[in-house]
Amino acid sequence: MSHRIRWALFALMITSGIVLPAHCFTAETLRGRVVGRQSDGAVVPLRGATVKWKNTTVGTIVKNADGAFTIDRVASTDTLEVRFVSYITAFVVIERGRDTIEVSLLPSASQEVVVEAEESAITRAPVKTEVITKKDLAKAACCSLAESFEKNPSVEVSFADAVTGAKQVQLLGLRGTYTQMLIEAVPLPRALETPFGLDHVPGPFMESISIAKGSSTVTNGYESITGQINLCMHNPSTSPTLYVNAYANTMQRYELNLYGAQRVTDELSTMTMLHGRVMDEAMDQNNDGFADIPTFRQVNLVHRWMYNNDEIEWQFFIRGLQDRYVSGQSVVHNAMFEQHDSTWGRPYDVVTDIGRVDGFVKFGLLNPFTSMEEGSGISLVVAGVYHDASSTFGLRSARGLQRTINVRGVVAAPFTSDVKLVAGFSYLYDDVQERLEARNLSRIEHVPGAYAELTLQPHSSLTLLAGLRADAHNLYGTRLVPRAHAKWSVTDMTSIRVSAGRGWRVANVVMENLGSYVNSRQVIMDPSFLPEDAWNVGASLTTSFELAGRPFTFDAEVYTTRFTNQVYVDYDRSVRELWVTNLRGESYSTNIMTQLLFSPVPRFDVLLAYRWVDVQAPYGGQMQQRPLVSRSRVLTTMSYTTEGMQWQGDVTLAWNGPGRFPTTEGNMAADRRSETFPGMWRLNAQITRRFDGFDLYMGIENALNMIQRDPIIGADSPYTYRFDASLAWGQLDSRMVYVGVRYTLE
Repeated sequence: MSHRIRWALFALMITSGIVLPAHCFTAETLRGRVVGRQSDGAVVPLRGATVKWKNTTVGTIVKNADGAFTIDRVASTDTLEVRFVSYITAFVVIERGRDTIEVSLLPSASQEVVVEAEESAITRAPVKTEVITKKDLAKAACCSLAESFEKNPSVEVSFADAVTGAKQVQLLGLRGTYTQMLIEAVPLPRALETPFGLDHVPGPFMESISIAKGSSTVTNGYESITGQINLCMHNPSTSPTLYVNAYANTMQRYELNLYGAQRVTDELSTMTMLHGRVMDEAMDQNNDGFADIPTFRQVNLVHRWMYNNDEIEWQFFIRGLQDRYVSGQSVVHNAMFEQHDSTWGRPYDVVTDIGRVDGFVKFGLLNPFTSMEEGSGISLVVAGVYHDASSTFGLRSARGLQRTINVRGVVAAPFTSDVKLVAGFSYLYDDVQERLEARNLSRIEHVPGAYAELTLQPHSSLTLLAGLRADAHNLYGTRLVPRAHAKWSVTDMTSIRVSAGRGWRVANVVMENLGSYVNSRQVIMDPSFLPEDAWNVGASLTTSFELAGRPFTFDAEVYTTRFTNQVYVDYDRSVRELWVTNLRGESYSTNIMTQLLFSPVPRFDVLLAYRWVDVQAPYGGQMQQRPLVSRSRVLTTMSYTTEGMQWQGDVTLAWNGPGRFPTTEGNMAADRRSETFPGMWRLNAQITRRFDGFDLYMGIENALNMIQRDPIIGADSPYTYRFDASLAWGQLDSRMVYVGVRYTLE
């Protein structure tokens, strides 16, 4: 990949703010040649071969007739993946300091074994960033983004309540509303998509996931408070001609994923991805007459184009989906059903329907400023969203409609190799309409903004990043967002990072808290809501070393987030009331995490991680722990691959510790709960058998069958004042076995 392409990608990604220059690119350039060795011994150059860094989207196509190519190194891997039709894919480990290579591919009839290199999940970026690679995603079923975090110690996903199926992500001890979600570095999954957005990104669609912690960068807007999660989809220029993934489990859930890429010319490529899933049968393991998890049906379609001719680059991405969830009583058939309250002459059901279309266009000029260092760029991103969602739970209903346009422009100016400036403008149009029963909360936002971010490297071991943006909100005035990061490479194997910054966002109090309303409590809301505003400060240490000749990586971090205003849901004022209110007092979160990654023997990888959180807010008028959240989490993952990679086994064991339960004083004795809930284990395992072109896999989830047995208060009388299904703290999905197949046609 030429310097022009590198800096065009840099400009496009910086426009969207998830990846910093040092994260994806280094100063080293690798030059090489791809040839094919024919059966008669002759060697021929392979023009049209694809060359990319393994488990990334950084790659190039060999365009020269002699098979020559150039590609810039990345920090996250040292393994080069080279492909050409009818030849065996090669994985080549590039040693540090090497700048030239010749890759010789063998015809596909050959049975030569390829050995892949081990790599760390923690990148060398100034911003603390972890990467879940394509290889990691294949270690579990990963039917959706929600399942993709099962093996990650930083991100935890849980059900938001006992019936709707809405899921919430947690990063640095706080809900996912404070984590900015991105697709291809564009903030598409936001606002009203939050409750179900984790199920709207199929796992097989993703090439990798980047988790940037802390205040992150200012280039992508002001909404990131605890971090950014960037979902990188498969690249049309490097993806296979056809990929098929089929999945089924013992809960009668069935999924099919298809995608394929076509190279129209050397510069232009396209691909289409299709996902369908269905689960029509509900289970009731705790025998309370309500479905443990909802039934669902979803159709999801993605189409994209990419063009690059070394002078300009453009991308087009569009996604459309239709999603339906049904839960409650009518989907469950058991003997207890007739005993349930029939005051209203019908069962208590929870139904959610979602229709969504979103997408973006990116355009970049490569190296337009010849007076500067190689790699200047100008780019523009235009994104749009249409989201329509409606939910009913018993007699209560909610509705949300969102229409969004997001425009961002950027100029990348590398004055020297040690001084780089990125600056630009943004504009957000957000038309959000929410309704909960008779309450209407609607707003139209116009937010023009400008930003600048400077990267300095005063010493080879020190990288400084400072950014500032200003946004003029038509409803809430002009706000400044400063953010800063520093990384000190103490040695080649040890790094220290520190960060500090501000973030703010406008809360969507109905759809973001959808599960909180599945009860008979009286909902009391403030007459108006101020934007949520917080400061995040953090530090981390990452070091790699050898012990008994084997590689180890140790990582420790601490982050704290303090709110100057927060919109929070308070269950503790009364068991008959639900307060949705602005912060009255202080609110903060502290997150401490350590993790150790090591390989005791070749092809056997182990992760041990511990996380502790302290989340405090004035619940019930006094500072208390946030309810329904485990304060501690222990995670162990193990993965073993046989020589030749034909068999692979993966095991994940997690313990989520106890936490605080909201007050139930005032309920009758049968409906009272303890002030704390217990810890809970979860054990998942998968075994994979690889053949030429396809994989077979089989696994089990929640093997210990540990679930929350009483997630619903008053399940036998859902239309009375007793009913409350919003207090889920544990896993609700019982033991399940699954099988699947993956087929790839290059």
